[in-house]
Amino acid sequence: MPSLGGHLTKRRKNMKKSNLLKKAVSVLLVASALAGCGSSASQTATTAAPAAAGTETSEAATEAASSESSAEPGTITMAMVSAWDSIIPFDTTSSYSDAVLDLIYDKLVYLKQDGTYEPRLADKWSMSDDNKVLTVHLNENAKWQDGEPVTADDVVFTMQVYNSPSAAVVRQNNVSPFAGFKEGDDSLQVKAVDEHTVEMTCAEPTNMDFLFFIKFRDIYILPKHLLGDTPYADIRNNSYWEKPIGSGPCIYESQISGERMEFKANKDYYLKTPQWDRFVVKVVATPSLLSGLMNDEIDILAGNVASLQLSDWDMAQQQQNLTCVSTESVGYQYMAINTEKDYLPPKVRQAIDMAINRDAIVSGLLKGEGEPAFGPFATSHKYYDDVVNVGYNPEKAKELLAEAGYPDGFEVTLDAPNDRYMNDEQIAQAVAGYLEKVGIKVNLNLMPKANFFSYIKPLENKSMFLMTGWSDASGDGLSLMHDMLYTYDREAGNGGVNRGHYSNAQVDALIDQAFTEMDDTKRGELVAEADKIAREDYAYIPLHFEQDTYAIKDTLNYTPRMNKYVYAWEFSYK
Repeated sequence: MPSLGGHLTKRRKNMKKSNLLKKAVSVLLVASALAGCGSSASQTATTAAPAAAGTETSEAATEAASSESSAEPGTITMAMVSAWDSIIPFDTTSSYSDAVLDLIYDKLVYLKQDGTYEPRLADKWSMSDDNKVLTVHLNENAKWQDGEPVTADDVVFTMQVYNSPSAAVVRQNNVSPFAGFKEGDDSLQVKAVDEHTVEMTCAEPTNMDFLFFIKFRDIYILPKHLLGDTPYADIRNNSYWEKPIGSGPCIYESQISGERMEFKANKDYYLKTPQWDRFVVKVVATPSLLSGLMNDEIDILAGNVASLQLSDWDMAQQQQNLTCVSTESVGYQYMAINTEKDYLPPKVRQAIDMAINRDAIVSGLLKGEGEPAFGPFATSHKYYDDVVNVGYNPEKAKELLAEAGYPDGFEVTLDAPNDRYMNDEQIAQAVAGYLEKVGIKVNLNLMPKANFFSYIKPLENKSMFLMTGWSDASGDGLSLMHDMLYTYDREAGNGGVNRGHYSNAQVDALIDQAFTEMDDTKRGELVAEADKIAREDYAYIPLHFEQDTYAIKDTLNYTPRMNKYVYAWEFSYK
């Protein structure tokens, strides 16, 4: 896998008190994702954890919640602007949930800044010559927080849970490459060779990078010795979720539902002992983020789960106790159109594309903290292609509308969040204004993200025209293509965020081919061709890439990741 570096990191702040942050490089989520999720991360699961897991309180948690400061020595407090929806790993695609799950549990591998893998539970892995059998060797020092060893049986059990129809997990498609996944196959071909070795057989030759990038990024390994006696259909109701025991760097202590979650450091963590004693995740309303930093109530704002308003960003950079960093993001904002309807045919979609002044949006509403988008890949991305860069041309847009039979324009509703992306409400209003100038009257339907993402789920396909975002957390581009453009099929796990139900058999075939292509260059060509076809179809309307903004107390060391992931073990005190 080639390096995913080369992206620009902007640093702003009084650097005299802080070590220079290393240049961040880009990678795509988990935002389960993200990213995309994601980790990506724009849909929310409908099944939540048991009530006990979402409402548990403790005397310590209540006491901490009433305190105005997190200044307890050795305590790091990270802010999130929305609460987790579940702490059951397979029951959510929310980036906010992933942010706490990454504290409790481990995956087999994690993605490094340069696009290669860093070991977690797996310390070695290999693929057979025919690219069908993945062999994973587990770290023999890995153990659960109750002292039991992590074994190959835990990995097999986890994969079986994900594959079980009775478990009906949200992330079932993560096991889709393996033999036995599809109905009618004998069984899921994942087996323990010995205590610390797992063998996984793929149904077809599969690129190992994509197993790690796209499938394993959302699979948190679960303890068989604590959950294995529970029928899959009942696994959500196990009391284990009231106080889960993982193998990660943080030991879960308590939570106040929708407000905060508290952890203590796992001092016996098999990889690296955390350089702090306690870790707190606190839900903070966006307008209160800057004051929380200035008053020592929080220590870190990370782009994946909390970003300062741009009005506060300028002020934050002037604070003597903060280090502020903005990084080029893989977070991509666009408009999706319901392509199953004839109401907005390709020529009309092209007109909409040409009517929007992206440069003005980025320079004005984003204050330069972004980049105009003419496709899902930023200019620094290895798959960037400006062949379909139509640019801003309102007069041509009017001509296209007339050719499409709308010389006097038409009326449309635009669904958009008003609290999810950087200045999203103002951007939606700006888009509406640009479309108004070419004759398209836009009725804005703005709503909080919690309502918005339930409303636009591809399964319901309620929205005709919407503004949303996704991210290429893997940095490779294929996962983004698959999530956004593949023909939507919930059961097969295809087109998970294909909001407009775009369908093109040629695009599907190219994506399928790319998944099994072992040569990086050839795979890139397939991805680029799939995107070119979709852009010529005007399957979506690109808007811009956001910058990810980070703010951190000067007492801490932390280097932001371009894939938006925030890992507790990467924090330390100066």
